Amino acid sequence: MSTQARPEPCLQAERCMQAYVDRALSVEEVRTVEEHLAVCPTCAKCYSFEAGMRTVVRQACDEPCPDSLRAQLKKICADCDCE
Repeated sequence: MSTQARPEPCLQAERCMQAYVDRALSVEEVRTVEEHLAVCPTCAKCYSFEAGMRTVVRQACDEPCPDSLRAQLKKICADCDCE
């Protein structure tokens, strides 16, 4: 996004975007976001990116974890001294 000041409707849509993609908004909040996305191509593009990214991540999570990655993750966990 640009470093210029963004209009309040865009800022509000941005604040709600994660919850909107997660379908965690109230009916009224969904209506507000959808009305804004219908008239703001910049925010609509951001939403499209977020939704697409979620799809890619979901698909990646369906793939089995390679043994080499599993071994690296186990080593990281074993080396971690956090509680």
